[in-house]
Amino acid sequence: MQHHMTPADALRLAINVLRDAAEARKMPSGIALDDATAEMHADAAETLETSLADLRAHE
Repeated sequence: MQHHMTPADALRLAINVLRDAAEARKMPSGIALDDATAEMHADAAETLETSLADLRAHE
C-alpha cells in the first residue's frame, strides 16, 4: 500500500526531524550540534510551522 505524500505531510515530517535534532542537540546520524546550530534547527522548524499553517489555510 502506497501512501500519498502531500506537501503538508512532508512539512510535518521535516518539522519533526528539525525539532528532534534541536532538542537532542544531535543529528539523526548522531553528529553533535553546537548551541548555535541547534538554535538554527529550532528556528527552521518554526519557519516551516508557519509555512504549514499558511498552506493549510489555503487547502
